[in-house]
Amino acid sequence: KMKFCLRLIVVAASAFLTPMISAHEGHEHAKQLDRASALESASLKMVELIEEGQLDRFWSIQDAENIQVARINGLQNWIISYLDPESRHRLEVIFSMAGDFVSFSIRPLSETAAN
Repeated sequence: KMKFCLRLIVVAASAFLTPMISAHEGHEHAKQLDRASALESASLKMVELIEEGQLDRFWSIQDAENIQVARINGLQNWIISYLDPESRHRLEVIFSMAGDFVSFSIRPLSETAAN
């Protein structure tokens, strides 16, 4: 009788815990970018974009002017900005908080909020 009770407890516990464990599978390793890793991710992405011909090599020698978290379409994202004072353009490289590349854009300073 004691063995049966133990089995019943084990079965009941596993039935209760299994959905909880599988629902969070993979999330325990997901980490959010911090400021330093956002900057590193932006630098690596810029190299990739230059190699693909989507970005001018000039941007690779620029230091980040601003690194901030901002809400875009309801989601928080890292925005890493680079400034070209001569042409008066700003490059923005955007990553999700989880580190996924979202987009990049180059715009005249007159079109950006932080000029």
